[in-house]
Amino acid sequence: MQKKSVLLVVGLCAGLGLAGCDKVKSLMSGGKPTGQVVATVDGQEVTALELRREMGGFSSRDPEVMKKAQQQVLQQIIVRKLMVEKAKEAKLDKTPNYNLDVQRGEEQLLAQLYQRSLAAKTAVPTKAEADAFIAQNPGMFADRKVLVVDQLVAAPNKIDPARFQPLKSLEEVKALLSSENVPFQESVSTLDTLQVNPALLAQIQRLPPGEVFVIPQRGSFVFNRITGSKSAPFTGEPAVMYATNMLRTRKAQETVGKQLEAMYTAAKPNIKYAPAFEPPKTPAGKAGAPAAKGAAPAAAAPAAPAAK
Repeated sequence: MQKKSVLLVVGLCAGLGLAGCDKVKSLMSGGKPTGQVVATVDGQEVTALELRREMGGFSSRDPEVMKKAQQQVLQQIIVRKLMVEKAKEAKLDKTPNYNLDVQRGEEQLLAQLYQRSLAAKTAVPTKAEADAFIAQNPGMFADRKVLVVDQLVAAPNKIDPARFQPLKSLEEVKALLSSENVPFQESVSTLDTLQVNPALLAQIQRLPPGEVFVIPQRGSFVFNRITGSKSAPFTGEPAVMYATNMLRTRKAQETVGKQLEAMYTAAKPNIKYAPAFEPPKTPAGKAGAPAAKGAAPAAAAPAAPAAK
């Protein structure tokens, strides 16, 4: 097997502009990386811009950490390009599935970019709005706690959730799961009330001490019992910044949701379905756009505590 020639450079000339990059390319000879080109793989260039994009915004003040991260990500890019070469040699890019996947990937990317452009137009909440949010949610800020939680994660199963309602302890939950041969995993975790949805936090705070509550999670059930807590007030400017960002995210989600619904409603007369694929009729006054894959999630409250 012929060994691939991969030439790496030590530094990244990130200061060059696009015009400088073109000039560098014109001066290249023998496939040797120069300027913004950080490596070549059988003549294919890997640029500093491509490397930065692949790193996803990662940064470090430690030059050694940054250099190692760049080298690691660069190797991932190189290996991917080598695999692409082999895939093309096998004509995998000529299959119908390839074309469909490329189309789907392009559509998803463009849809996500459009949603981001809508969200970016959301106005930054005022300090007064942030202060009001902090005052309305003391459990996240002034009265914030870090809770110690015994957890039991049950694998997806067909047990009727109503059977868990009368159970008072994790021991009773384990007994029921064992009797139904449902696998489960026990662990001890922490729960920061700053990061809990306010609606769920309010319900948890109303539970008697030691009460078990369950939250559905990706097809599984997570049973929780609080065994301890530590006060950790979150105040001052950091709290205001956190509240501001949280409110902006919520506003962005609402803005995107309304824009997508209006877009879908306007286009609906021009959308034609084959008879077998027509969506169910929507009651008057409740029309809305179907959720698009990759769409910004709605600001909905998590599931309420269920087990008692």
